[in-house]
Amino acid sequence: MGKGRRQLAWVLAVALTLGAGGAQACAFHGYTPNPTLVDVLLATEQVALGQPVPGRAGHYRVRQTLAGPPLTEVEVPPGWRLNTPQDGLVLLARDGAYGHWLPLAVMEERFAQVIMQVMAQQSNWIYGDDGPRLRFFARLVNDPNQQLRDLALQELDRVPYATLRAAPLPKVQRLPQDLASGDEALLPIRVLLAGLSKDRAYAAYLRAELDKAVGQDLPYLGAFAVALTELEGKAGVQRIFEEYLQPETLPESTQARLVQALALQYRNGPRDTRRMIGREMAAHARRSPQLARLAKEHFALGSRWRPPVATSTDEFVLER
Repeated sequence: MGKGRRQLAWVLAVALTLGAGGAQACAFHGYTPNPTLVDVLLATEQVALGQPVPGRAGHYRVRQTLAGPPLTEVEVPPGWRLNTPQDGLVLLARDGAYGHWLPLAVMEERFAQVIMQVMAQQSNWIYGDDGPRLRFFARLVNDPNQQLRDLALQELDRVPYATLRAAPLPKVQRLPQDLASGDEALLPIRVLLAGLSKDRAYAAYLRAELDKAVGQDLPYLGAFAVALTELEGKAGVQRIFEEYLQPETLPESTQARLVQALALQYRNGPRDTRRMIGREMAAHARRSPQLARLAKEHFALGSRWRPPVATSTDEFVLER
């Protein structure tokens, strides 16, 4: 239970805290997403729910201790204090055994109930697999509480795409409105969920947004490419190659994101989609040294694909 405890302040500083915006972490990118609020809670030994003490700035009367020894009152240092309503309920965690107390979020009763359930699973989620944690938060994507919906999406965003694709995900009821909200922090995971929904109504949106993302070399264009391929299958693959990789006029950084997205679907998509990706990637790699280099870099991770030589008659090698 002590692993990473002394770094809670750093973890909190980079965490995607509720209602504050944050980093664009997305599981399909191939790097570790920034910590979620749940990651912070799993990394500490003392957690409490408190309310501000009238007339004493930074002091909280503990309503309930969720982890560690029982408490009656805690103090938060000036640099970490939140603007908290006098009757607001605040989630507090201690930075290590002897460190400062830090406020993590102001919350409603419903949110507090879920946090108590999270803390009850602390040991299981630290040492077990991610399946129960993913299923727990998948059930909250349509919760009436906005904070809980956001937290659920952050939790879905942290898992590898293959795991997300295999999970029993409910239909996200507010997804069209949320996609139009302009919330970039949660845009990538919402885009992936649109692709995984299998709802063809999202196809026009994904095509238009992928075109804009490619044109502007946006950092999350890979999410649109993955989602479009998921939703349209071979037609989506054909569009990516013909519209964006065929002309060979894109910057290498843009091509790299598209190739990475295709490689992800090559490892995880349906067999027909995978076969087409392999065939088209091999054909384009023969004509473009840059694409051959990118394909070797991204397709070689966990697959048996290798860029063919110019004289090869093999179109692709499909991962078994």
